[in-house]
Amino acid sequence: MFLDEIERFTKILKSLLKEKKAKIISHLDTDGLLSASILAKMLLRENFNFELRIVKQLTSDVIKELNLSKKEILILTDLGSGQLLLLKEILDKTQIFVLDHHEPVKFTHLNLFHLNPLIFGEPEISSSVICYLFTKAFNLKNTDLIDLAIVGAVADEQEEKWEFKGLAEKILKEAELLGKISVLKGLRLYGRSTRPIHKSLAYSFDPFIPGISGSESQAVQFLSELGIKIKENDEWKKLKDLTLEEQKKLASAIIVERLRAKHSEAEDIFGDIYSMVGKPEEIQNVREFATLLNACGRTSNFDTAIRLCLGDFSAIEKSFEILTQYRKMIGESLDWLRKNKKSILETKFANYILAEDKIPETLIGTTTSIVLNSNLLNTRKPIFGLAEAADGKIKISARVSRDLKQINLRDIIVDAVKQLGAEGGGHKEAAGALIPKAKAKEFIKIVDSLLGEKIASKEV
Repeated sequence: MFLDEIERFTKILKSLLKEKKAKIISHLDTDGLLSASILAKMLLRENFNFELRIVKQLTSDVIKELNLSKKEILILTDLGSGQLLLLKEILDKTQIFVLDHHEPVKFTHLNLFHLNPLIFGEPEISSSVICYLFTKAFNLKNTDLIDLAIVGAVADEQEEKWEFKGLAEKILKEAELLGKISVLKGLRLYGRSTRPIHKSLAYSFDPFIPGISGSESQAVQFLSELGIKIKENDEWKKLKDLTLEEQKKLASAIIVERLRAKHSEAEDIFGDIYSMVGKPEEIQNVREFATLLNACGRTSNFDTAIRLCLGDFSAIEKSFEILTQYRKMIGESLDWLRKNKKSILETKFANYILAEDKIPETLIGTTTSIVLNSNLLNTRKPIFGLAEAADGKIKISARVSRDLKQINLRDIIVDAVKQLGAEGGGHKEAAGALIPKAKAKEFIKIVDSLLGEKIASKEV
């Protein structure tokens, strides 16, 4: 039924675009940027008129600023399913297409075309995969955009133990058959073919290497103690340059460090390595390309990200400059957190990172995810990051381990912020919201109460 609806919606959109201009709004993370790029490529090929805007969050203010006319249609990607009620007023004026994978609210309208696998009882897939299926149904020549969909799926963690499942797995196999993606097994370290080995270690946050992730100097010392040279003939050695013996030695040492830090899955440093066939070497690795796009999105360099996705590789150098600055900002955020343990509030049911203005709002989600993967905090509890945002608001990013299946963060966030008259949404394991700064303490109190009720009901 989901695929049938995609076919039906593409026919409707084709008809509408003959007379109307499209406005696309998408989220600033990797999946959102790729979703927008996939649609943009489709519209460019068809010579249709459109505008594209990237946002941090779909709020009532963003919707008001649209000023949509009857001669325009709205396309929302990687957002919208949880904010359908905000669209009521403009739905009476024009048509809205929502291509999203977040938890949806129950709402229907004659002018609403809502594509979300969850509505049809399908497993969750990334918005980029949804957009790929949509553009492929629109015109088969868009099949060549499948590699972008895979990047979005990997970025949005559609893998279970680094293996694709369900519809996402079918798309991956299709990408391999088309010669757009190659898959190998190996160490999941950043920059395996493009970066010096010590930088690969320092830039690795998933898997997290205790005491090394975020610190080049510690990475150099770590390699020195292992007897692995970082230079050969005055050239920096990369992971691909290491001998099999050196790779084994390095892998064993990383596992030992993770065991010392009591990581429950210390050996999860291995996994599938996905590569985009035919792309410049600097951006072939899917995870690295996803990180590159995320850096651009989180630092508001949306144009650079979109250019890369659309095949303008002259933007590669600029994107790596952005990534270097982004990595530095993450390192500073983690360093501040390590030195300011008083900014971490641990309650019976959760951990709260009270970042204030010390961690940028665009980095609080990334920081919270890294903390969850790093064992810096008790991962048997959900983690809520709170950072100051614009206009007297607090940006909240929540993460929870997949092991805690009884907790649905999206439900917790939505229920909590509803009591505060605010807006929120997301997924079971990752959710977010914007609340008034003055209500931060009240938010924590409400969340703890809701978590207590959920956990108690499950125990009973």
